Amino acid sequence: MAKLPHFIHNTDIGQNFLIDHSIVDFMVDRAALTLDDMVLEIGPGEGILTEGLLSAECGGLCTVELDTRLKHVIDMLAVKDSRLHPFWGDAVKFNYCKELPWIPNRVIANLPYHITTPLLWVLLEQLVPAGLKYLLLMVQLESAQRIISPPCHRERSPLGITVEAIGTSRILRNVPPTAFRPQPRVNSCIIEIKIERNLGLPADPVWRALLARSFAQRRKTLINNWLSGYAKITREAALEILGRHGLKDSSRAEELPLDIWFELAGEPEFCLKNSACKGE
Repeated sequence: MAKLPHFIHNTDIGQNFLIDHSIVDFMVDRAALTLDDMVLEIGPGEGILTEGLLSAECGGLCTVELDTRLKHVIDMLAVKDSRLHPFWGDAVKFNYCKELPWIPNRVIANLPYHITTPLLWVLLEQLVPAGLKYLLLMVQLESAQRIISPPCHRERSPLGITVEAIGTSRILRNVPPTAFRPQPRVNSCIIEIKIERNLGLPADPVWRALLARSFAQRRKTLINNWLSGYAKITREAALEILGRHGLKDSSRAEELPLDIWFELAGEPEFCLKNSACKGE
């Protein structure tokens, strides 16, 4: 496959291209693709993982890449293998359900690190309700730690809580900077996410708003974040909510276990029509 000159690598858009074939082999083996699997790859870059995925027995592969200077490389692979469908555009703004020829049941990718969190929200919101079941991703280690963090951990996050609510996640292995060109200044890893339940949750506006507003300022307590984020919730009402769920006035968002988040999402005060956001 033709290789791009070094100058074309644009680290401003996350172009730290994977060059280690052993990592590709690990991801392809782990995914254990069959002809029933329709795969989505974000940021194929120079196509090293793309080639690996096409070497497996997948039913089809769609790629989404922002940098059209890479087009001739991916198009060359598409000419050789009709299962490959390249698309070009911003992965965060892409309408996957509308633009792709089919709904992928698997996402396997080396994600651009600077858009990992917003991109994952988009993928979960659009594709999980439609049939996405599995993600195998190369991400920055710090991002993966936020996803897998348990209650009372400082890295606990809205995305991690949502992933916990819809399935399971685990870090499979670390990946050194030498696996990329140019080498990133951060540590990387491969994370596996399996989707098993609550498929509509990532797109639920009440759930998303509750988590976003509860984590708005990590140094603040839940009650203070709610008072800042919900225009129609009073301090008295917020204290009553905490009391009903056995929470202290000093409780913070990162401390709460998943079952409490489910309970809070059912509170009528958090219904969006009853609790407009400040500034809306």
